Amino acid sequence: MNDTDFRPRPDDGEIEIDLRQILAVLKKWYKLIIIMTLLCVLTAGLVSYFVLSPVYQSSTLLMVTQATDKLSTNITRTGDGLGDVVDMVNRTPVLTMTSYLGQLKSEALMQRVIEALDLEAEGYTPVGLAGSIEATIVKDSNLIEVKVSNTDPILASRIANTLSEQYLAMMTDKNQEQLSRSVTFLNKQKDNTDQQLSDAQQALEALQSQPRGVAVLDAEFTKKSEDLVNHDSRLQILQVEIQQTQAAVDRLQQELANTPNMISVQKWSDTTGTVAQAQEVNPLYVTIAQQLSEKQALLAEKQGESAGLQSLVSSMQNQLDSLQAELASKRLQQDNLQRDVDRLKLTSETLAQKGTETQIAKSIDLGDTSVMVISEANIPTSPVKPNKKLNMAIAM
Repeated sequence: MNDTDFRPRPDDGEIEIDLRQILAVLKKWYKLIIIMTLLCVLTAGLVSYFVLSPVYQSSTLLMVTQATDKLSTNITRTGDGLGDVVDMVNRTPVLTMTSYLGQLKSEALMQRVIEALDLEAEGYTPVGLAGSIEATIVKDSNLIEVKVSNTDPILASRIANTLSEQYLAMMTDKNQEQLSRSVTFLNKQKDNTDQQLSDAQQALEALQSQPRGVAVLDAEFTKKSEDLVNHDSRLQILQVEIQQTQAAVDRLQQELANTPNMISVQKWSDTTGTVAQAQEVNPLYVTIAQQLSEKQALLAEKQGESAGLQSLVSSMQNQLDSLQAELASKRLQQDNLQRDVDRLKLTSETLAQKGTETQIAKSIDLGDTSVMVISEANIPTSPVKPNKKLNMAIAM
């Protein structure tokens, strides 16, 4: 082989390689190539069969029944306010599939598995154990596949099954801890609310038992209002009667002014035996005068009664105004206390209801309700690695 065998072509810059030269090289070194190939395959086979420890893999399948696609920090709450706040306090968090997956390889769970299987004596650590566990979400499903790799097939199966058991137990413990805090909070809030309710009820009873309570003032106001209406009606009737009497007086005065008080009458005189003219009091004038006097007396009486009623009505109106102000103040106090009592009763009932619901929730294992073991791990019969044939093929 000389330098002229590999020369660049001036037209395209490519290097021409003569196939005969390559065949010549292979022919010259074919023994070494065969020996090296066989040596690599033999080495890979020896390492795979006699050096590398076989690794077994056991898998279990979990199904998540309570999960959300994503969590939102902006939670919209609707309702009466109190129930929403209590729900936020004692509600159990709903995790995403990613959250469930992250908890499966948590250090706390690994430590529980090590303690349950007594693996500390064998040198296992949470980090090391987590490295032998592979957890993946089955695509487009709520299933989680957990794979455990170990050189001991029985131990791999035990770790996989124990991991599922301890996972459910850990979730239950966390749930119980959360619900216990909620129960303590709800009981404390209910005790405080009951004390406030007792104080409010006592204040309401004290207000209602006062000598001039709302009920007494309301009855008094109703009675005085009825009396005022009656007196005002009587006053209006009197005013009409006064107008009528005044009109009668005016008419009688006019008639009396037009009626002479004396009239001339012809009388027969027995002494003289003749008819003589005499002046006498006009009886009509006397009658009209008498009627006028009676009407004037009646008018004065009615005017006096009207003046008295007007004074009484004015006094009663002032009393009603004062009584109404007192009644409004007392009623406002009573309504405020009654609203406090009703509100505190509702609060106490809500807290009692939520406390009962939380106690019921405590009796349910969250691990059993939110995650279920679909398929338990079996003891693997064949190792998953090393792949001896693949290793030898790669070496070749």
